Amino acid sequence: MDRTKFYYTNTVDGQVELDYLYNNLTKFQMDYPAGYYVVRQDDLMRPDMISYKNYGTVNFWWLIMMVNGIQDIFTDLEVGLTLTIPNILDIYTFKKKWTART
Repeated sequence: MDRTKFYYTNTVDGQVELDYLYNNLTKFQMDYPAGYYVVRQDDLMRPDMISYKNYGTVNFWWLIMMVNGIQDIFTDLEVGLTLTIPNILDIYTFKKKWTART
């Protein structure tokens, strides 16, 4: 799932740009029971692998980081940190409801 699909676009001087200030990413909510995952040594700097281990795809790494307030994968991921893993049903509902662009 491409997170840029949740950004609106603006045209500036004839150039179409993503609007990073106004987007639908903040509208993600968890209605279904979440899972949890404890970060291991081999997960450091590899949020894509955390996504793969939980969902079978690397596509949701950014959503896991967003839900857990992790802004810098190089310094904020620590061994032993317990991450909240959103339920896949919440992810699909979010995608269906809030995709801003196709």
